[in-house]
This record gives sequence, C-alpha cells and structure tokens, in this order.
Amino acid sequence: MSEALLRRVQRLEDLEAIRALKARYLNACDQQDPQLAAGCFAPGEILIDMGHLGQLTSRDQFMAVFSQLGCQPFVLDLHHGGNPELAFMDDDHATGVWSLDYRNMNTQAKTVTFLAVTYHDEYRRLEGEWRITASRSQFRTALHCSYASGTLEALLVDRSVAALFNAASPANPEPETRPETHSGAQP
Repeated sequence: MSEALLRRVQRLEDLEAIRALKARYLNACDQQDPQLAAGCFAPGEILIDMGHLGQLTSRDQFMAVFSQLGCQPFVLDLHHGGNPELAFMDDDHATGVWSLDYRNMNTQAKTVTFLAVTYHDEYRRLEGEWRITASRSQFRTALHCSYASGTLEALLVDRSVAALFNAASPANPEPETRPETHSGAQP
C-alpha cells in the first residue's frame, strides 16, 4: 500500500475516532456519568467555556460542576450532537464545530428546557488516543418552559438561559424566580 493511501486511511480513522469521542462524551452526559464524560477531555490544563456557567480549566472542575448540576435523579437530559465539521491542523491536532440539540426535563422544578448550541472544539492525540483540549459553547436559542400548572407555559425565549441565573458562575447555579422573560440579550 502506498504512503499516500496509508495517510488517507489514517485520516479517515482519525475522523471516526473524533466522532466516537464526541458521541462518548454526549452519551456519558445523558447517562449522568461524570467520570466517563471527564475522561473525554485531556489531562492537565484544558478550557471548557460553558457560557453563563463560567470557564473550567480541568477535568476535575468539570466533574464537580457536572455532578452538581447534571447528575441528579430529577434531571433528565438529552444531548444530541450532529453536523460535525472537523478539520486537521496536523496529524495530532484537530478542530471541530458541532450542533447540539439539548433537552432538559427537571421533574423537581417541573420545567422543560430546549437549547440549540454550537460547540467549538479542539482535539489532540495523546498516547494514541484523541482527547478534547478545549470546548466552547455558543448558545443559539433557548426555550425554557414550566409544566407546573398542568400545561406547558413559556417562561423564557432567548439566545441562552443565562437570564435565569443569579450570577455567571458554576459556584452559584441556583435559578432566580422570575416572571415570564422574553429578552433578546446575548449570553
């Protein structure tokens, strides 16, 4: 087999490995498995920009925030990623843009949230395995509803759910009690 053909086959295998990595991460989030989700990120310093929830710089920080916010028995999530645009910087570095269709049902608060998010990711091959080294969430649309009254009522229609939070920090993730909000503010 020629060197050019071997290189093309390796590139196809790398594309599939990065797609599988992102799928493993999204599935781990839905399964409320913070250790599996965190394992998709590179060890050491990384960047996870979660918009209104803040920026995280390590897998341990991610596991703590995800465990607190997403791994509760009353939280039912769906992370559906698609439309990947993957590009290689070199043999061991790549970037990716993904669309995320996110749904969250909170049976305690009796709310349903629908988000459209664009992930901007960076990947690096470490010891033969691809890992995420940076991920920035760009919120596109948000619909936050309550079903407490027995019917679905829109509480927020916006670019993100940032308006529901008191402070832009994972240290204070408690939503405010607010009247119906239809703001056009950016996240």
